[in-house]
Amino acid sequence: MPSSKASFTTTAVSILVCFLAISGVGAVIFFLVSGGANEKFSEFPLIVNSHVIFGAVYLLLAPLQFSKTIRFKSIDFHRWSGRLLVSVGLVAGTSALFLGIVIPYSGTPEQLVIGFFGSLFLLSLILSYLNVRQKKIQQHREWMIRALAIGLSIATMRFIFIPILILRAPSGQEIEMWSIISFTIAFVLHSGFAEIWIHKTRTNPLKKVGAQIEQ
Repeated sequence: MPSSKASFTTTAVSILVCFLAISGVGAVIFFLVSGGANEKFSEFPLIVNSHVIFGAVYLLLAPLQFSKTIRFKSIDFHRWSGRLLVSVGLVAGTSALFLGIVIPYSGTPEQLVIGFFGSLFLLSLILSYLNVRQKKIQQHREWMIRALAIGLSIATMRFIFIPILILRAPSGQEIEMWSIISFTIAFVLHSGFAEIWIHKTRTNPLKKVGAQIEQ
């Protein structure tokens, strides 16, 4: 029964991750069509387009890294796509830091929030890569989970922000305020859930030894 419950939970989380990834890609498509709300984006089109396009590629590739089927049946694809994932993630994360710090839509609060979580995203990618190079697979997995959780926040932010726009019809300054509040809630929720999931799914060597002794 516990294994059945764990399997159900894993499946539910996998479905949620895929849903958020697809939603994030949808947000990218909408941005490319609408141009976004920040008028300063027009001053840095290359950086903006790099962020949204590489961000979409990241969201499409990231869930594949956690597929056991792909890892077991095509380890070469897993490794190749992992290297590509880290590369595009670094571009998406670095450009996000630039946009959030240099031309923030919501002023200083956005600079602080994007600066912190954007840096954490980049750090997670770098540490995931360094750990896998050192054959520390469990640590690699955990840092990849942290990076994915932060990356998916872009979708959750919109599920918080858009209903507020519809229900409250805020003014210009209020839109900026609710934008960064939505981002903050999404980042904190995702980062918190990532730590809970890492803790619950972390392999415990002592449990393995105990199971072997019992056998």
